[in-house]
Amino acid sequence: MGTLGTQPPRPSHRIEEGQLDYFLADAVKLANKHKISVDSVIEAQRVLELGRANDLRIAAGDYHDEHMGGFGDILSRIADALDSRE
Repeated sequence: MGTLGTQPPRPSHRIEEGQLDYFLADAVKLANKHKISVDSVIEAQRVLELGRANDLRIAAGDYHDEHMGGFGDILSRIADALDSRE
């Protein structure tokens, strides 16, 4: 389990112009391939992103549970050590 004070800053994951350009070019290509609007392709991407966000939240909850379990173990050891001193 890592320590809170030594974590590096998280990256911002900013979207650059080139990434948007590639995304739109791919959206146009998919729209033509499937004979749908670019708006429909973008909406489909949004739906996929919602699923990905849910998966990430579930994974984050699992990590949180593991960390809380680790803290619980540490607190139990501290309590046991204090109890044994009495």
